[in-house]
Amino acid sequence: MDLATAVATRRSVRGFRPDPVPRATLERILGTAQQAPSWCNIQPWRVWVATGPARDRLVAALAAAFETGALEPDVPFPAAYPPPYDRHRKECGKALYGAMGVARDDAPGRLDAWRRNFAAFDAPAIALCGIDRRFGLHAALDVGCWLQTLLLAATAEGLSTCAQASLATFPAAARAALEIPGDLMLLFGVAIGWEDDAVAANACRTERSPLGENVVFVES
Repeated sequence: MDLATAVATRRSVRGFRPDPVPRATLERILGTAQQAPSWCNIQPWRVWVATGPARDRLVAALAAAFETGALEPDVPFPAAYPPPYDRHRKECGKALYGAMGVARDDAPGRLDAWRRNFAAFDAPAIALCGIDRRFGLHAALDVGCWLQTLLLAATAEGLSTCAQASLATFPAAARAALEIPGDLMLLFGVAIGWEDDAVAANACRTERSPLGENVVFVES
């Protein structure tokens, strides 16, 4: 698969088959991601990949934390999304909940859909990524390069993924489950596996804005 095809076909999958991902396959995609660029080559990403019993332990810990209702991410979510970002966010939510058949006023249905985030949508492999607490925005940009490289490498292997900020919203639970040091702040998780075509959420498709809404060419 060439790069352009991987970029065009990669999407967030929210329902996975239980088939385990071979360790060798995980090592290949993570090895590719390891080649991502970083500021002065500091390579700030620190990643824990949970499969098998470790994956189940992580999911159980996150599920228990979810029931407390107290979100405590190391990196706070934005308090508001001003235009035009709020429009993109709402369109994404409309497409996703529409694919699942969950109405806007269906509070229990929306809660159940949110709860599924913390099971990583049943993905057999979960990667949690963090950075040293002493680093700031530049290191986070580096991790963004790593993340995109990982997602495209997985796509090229025929795997599906979903990058999830939700998997880092209960960092204390995740640290305890996987023995992650406290000097690292968790940024996000990535669900990795094979798409389950029977899951309604996987019919969701989102649109991208025309290039001119994001990019300005300055020529004179």
